[in-house]
Amino acid sequence: MKQSPHLSAGISRRQFLKRTALTAAVIVAGTKPEHSFGGSPRRKAAGEALNIALVGTAGRATNTIRDFLQLKENVVALCDVDLTRLASGAKLASTRFPKARQYQDYRKLFDKEKDLDAVVVTTPDHMHAPISLLAMAHGLHVFCEKPLTRTVWEARRMRDMARQRGVVTQMGTQGSASNSVRRAVEIIRAGVLGAIHEVHIWCDRKPVLARSDGHDEVPAGLDWDVWLGVAPVRPYAGNKRYHPHNWRWWTQFGTGPLGDMGCHLTNIAFRALDLAAPAEIDVEVSDTLASGMFPRQAKVLYRFPEQQGRKALTLTWYDGGRLPDRQMLEACGVSKQFGEVPKSEKLIIGDKGVLYGDGYVKLNGEDRFLGILKHEACKAVPETIARAKEQGTRGHYGEWVDACKRIGSTYAGFDIAAAQTEMVLLGDVAVQLGRKIVWDAENLRVPGEPSADALLRPVYRSGFTIS
Repeated sequence: MKQSPHLSAGISRRQFLKRTALTAAVIVAGTKPEHSFGGSPRRKAAGEALNIALVGTAGRATNTIRDFLQLKENVVALCDVDLTRLASGAKLASTRFPKARQYQDYRKLFDKEKDLDAVVVTTPDHMHAPISLLAMAHGLHVFCEKPLTRTVWEARRMRDMARQRGVVTQMGTQGSASNSVRRAVEIIRAGVLGAIHEVHIWCDRKPVLARSDGHDEVPAGLDWDVWLGVAPVRPYAGNKRYHPHNWRWWTQFGTGPLGDMGCHLTNIAFRALDLAAPAEIDVEVSDTLASGMFPRQAKVLYRFPEQQGRKALTLTWYDGGRLPDRQMLEACGVSKQFGEVPKSEKLIIGDKGVLYGDGYVKLNGEDRFLGILKHEACKAVPETIARAKEQGTRGHYGEWVDACKRIGSTYAGFDIAAAQTEMVLLGDVAVQLGRKIVWDAENLRVPGEPSADALLRPVYRSGFTIS
């Protein structure tokens, strides 16, 4: 990795990145040179409604709109690059927010909406960081869908910007609001399962390739240039090859099965075991459906070194229909009690027992799993993590909204979200390289693999660049 000339003054890379993080996020090409970003983050009182913009109005964002219809906040603006999808979202929102203004370009939204307090970002992965960083530069609180970013470098920039601007943040791991997730974290931290040595997580998600690979005419109402955003220019290809859904399987736009589900499925293990810095990541990958896509199947083995309060352990990820070893599942008692293994699940193995899913515990010598609320060893563990007022997505949004009004805090703020996203995306780096990598977290690099630099740090297209 070429060393920055700014490091020649004798400061460390960590110091340099810390000092320049704010600058790296607020100089946005396409804005007027004299543009002045917002001051301190806005704080509303407990009884006041936030003025919120929703960037992305269809697909996953449809559920976001439905949730905000139930919350006592004010959606004042909607934005989507596809006018058809924007109209659909506006119609859904109109029962409570008929006057919400509509935009096709998020940059124009931020320029014109002077009374915004917060923004929800529900877009393809490659635009999470550009939109969120610009919003935070304006002093807006941000809720961003998972994974937090497409690259590791962006995840760290999101974390740094949130800290420096003092905004309230939350990543869209909606299951984080569930009592079962928080209780499972408490149980593992309390040592009920003993020292954890293995984590297995599997997911049936696999890439899909639409038929067309031609250069088709852009549909009426779709701003393809803004959809591409920071990504390199490429022709539009019809039959849903990229838009609106299959973008997630392309490395320039999405983060594959790991990015799609990793932040959900690793949530308990990451939080309970502090899995922020793997020492190395090994992979087994299949072929791809097309150049530039993630493989059909992958097995990713993260190795974490011993650290204070935790022994060395491995976390193995399986996707595309791959499953853990059947004998291991039988040895843990999973097959006997639960029968056919579900397509997506998790198993955390300690030297005293195992956790299956979010809430089933079986200690050594026991015949059956019991729910963590019923298991005697679990009952003795005190609650140490605050519970959300509501479960599910409304509870997750609700915690963010309350925190914007200085009521409580978020459970998936960008500090932890960035670290978790980084861990997940390192698996993608190894998958794209197709071989084992060693990770130097201090210097944000894969030693001996200069080709990894482009996978860790994006190159943004002019006009959307955050430089």
